[in-house]
Formats: sequence, structure tokens, C-alpha cells
Amino acid sequence: MVSIDDVVRKPESLSFETASSLGVAAQSASGALRQLGLNGSDVIVISAAAGGVGSLAVQLAVHQGATVIGIAGKHNADYLRSLGAIPVVHGEGVKSRILEAAPEPVTKFLDCYGGEYVKLGFSLGLSGKAIGTLVPSPGAIIRGAQFTGSRHARPGDLQEVAGLVADGAIKVAIARAYPFDVESVRDAYAELNKGHVRGKLVVALS
Repeated sequence: MVSIDDVVRKPESLSFETASSLGVAAQSASGALRQLGLNGSDVIVISAAAGGVGSLAVQLAVHQGATVIGIAGKHNADYLRSLGAIPVVHGEGVKSRILEAAPEPVTKFLDCYGGEYVKLGFSLGLSGKAIGTLVPSPGAIIRGAQFTGSRHARPGDLQEVAGLVADGAIKVAIARAYPFDVESVRDAYAELNKGHVRGKLVVALS
């Protein structure tokens, strides 16, 4: 069963593929930014910033007036700039690159990937309340980072984001649409597990 609060009428201007990609991503990004108390004076770092949730979080944060530093692969730098973020390449030395890129001190950190990124947030001098992660680990939670995402979404978040997409204020990247058969769905999961998808993968039922 689906709660009526999670059902939103599709804006006419959105394709079914685009609309179907918004549910979890929109609620996760909206809930996480709310839990972090993001506002227009913040400088926020977002890991996996070119991914499905990350790219929406970037744009929602920019829409709220925040300065966004997006961590992603080098090949996604121009894409992140197009979303309004300052791109920073992941990997060794990322902390130094963040500090060089930040026009003002970093105030918030949203981890959309997992791994060592929560530690990176702490190394930037942030408190646990200023760090959110979509991929919790015992170490991260013990240190006080917030496990966030769709659990902190509210009724209306999905409709708001869908409206922003329909109005062209936010872009949704569909990396690839797969047909609805066993082999194609398996291929989609294999691609997703590589961890370098830009935007969303969609399985088209028709």
C-alpha cells in the first residue's frame, strides 16, 4: 500500500520517465536539507553530487540561495556547474580542493555516497548536527552525524519538487531508460552498482 500523502498528480509537462524518477530522490533531498536546517547563508558540500539524489540536492540548495560545492568525478565538472554548483573532484586531496574552492567557510555537509565522507565533514571542522548522511554507518552515528533523507521528508515535498521541474527551475538527468524485462532490469542494477551514474536510471513499463 502507498500512503495518500505520497501520491502526487503528475504535471502535464513532465514525461512519465521524469516523473517516475522523482519520488525517492525528491523526498530524500528535501528531507536531508530540511534536517540540516539549510538556509541561504550556508556553504554546503554535497558528495556524489552528480547522482540521482545528489543532483536534486544541489539544485534545491542553490534554489534556496546556498553556495554549493559538489564532489564528483572530473567528467561531471561541467554538469555540476550547469546545476549551479562549484565542482570538486573526489579522491585523494579532496579536503584541500574543497577549502580552495569554498568562497567562505563550509557550514554544512551532505553525504549521498557513504564511505569516508562523514569523516571528511568532521575534518572540515563541522559538528555532527551540520553533517547529514544518506548511508549511515555505526561510526558516523556514534560521532553524531545525522542519518537523514526521506525519513525527514514531509507531505508536499514531492509535489513542490515536481512543480520546480515542470517550471524548468530544476533539471532531472535521465542517464538511461531500460525496458521492463528481466535481463534489462538486471543490467540496470549492474550499472547502478558501479556507483558513477549521472542522474537517474529508469525502467519503462511500456
